[in-house]
Amino acid sequence: MNSYQFSVIIPVFNKWALTVQCLESLAKTTSDYFYQVIVLDNASTDETASELSSLGSRLFGEHFCFRRFSENCNFGPACNEGALLAKANILFFLNNDTILTEHWANPLLSALFADPSLGAVGPLLLYPDDTVQHLGVVFTVSRLVHLYRYFPANHRVVCKRYLQVLTGAALMVWRALFCAVGGFWPEYRNGFEDVEFCLRLGQQGKRLCCVPESIVYHLESQSQGRSAFDEQ
Repeated sequence: MNSYQFSVIIPVFNKWALTVQCLESLAKTTSDYFYQVIVLDNASTDETASELSSLGSRLFGEHFCFRRFSENCNFGPACNEGALLAKANILFFLNNDTILTEHWANPLLSALFADPSLGAVGPLLLYPDDTVQHLGVVFTVSRLVHLYRYFPANHRVVCKRYLQVLTGAALMVWRALFCAVGGFWPEYRNGFEDVEFCLRLGQQGKRLCCVPESIVYHLESQSQGRSAFDEQ
């Protein structure tokens, strides 16, 4: 059994400053754990191409791994490749437009280990002004919405929630389960991969839980062309 407690998988495409901020926050807030960091570069054309290797090695040493693609293969395929490179039994998919806070990891790990019915868990995602960006996704008649979006983080409705869908921006899942259901479907283009994946977990009888004791700030939809193919 590998000694890594979890593998963090971060797909990136340009936005080098965000990647630096994300990786530095990860290193600062996760020192109590033995973890692997995997960054998948979707053919970035900015400083990511030349600076990522040195930054990752400086922050995480031999526990850093990166793969650069010759063309942008999008979120799903990049994450799937990261899962193949992962050495831990638990995967944590993370966007580079995030900032992790102290003690983010333990609530997620504790929830996952405590309840075998859980297929995946995610943190409470907040905007920089401390309002809710993501407490889970719910379905309306015509669309999907983030539950209690823009509510204050300290509002009483912000509590542990079991939902059909969690965002892939910060998602923790058992590696064996992720592989067993086929990972993210590769035909989506930077949108809805996480929705469809979570629904497949539900088909396997697994529940999903947002754990608000774990807090991550999310700058949201920073990738170029993030919503360009949503209608399709």
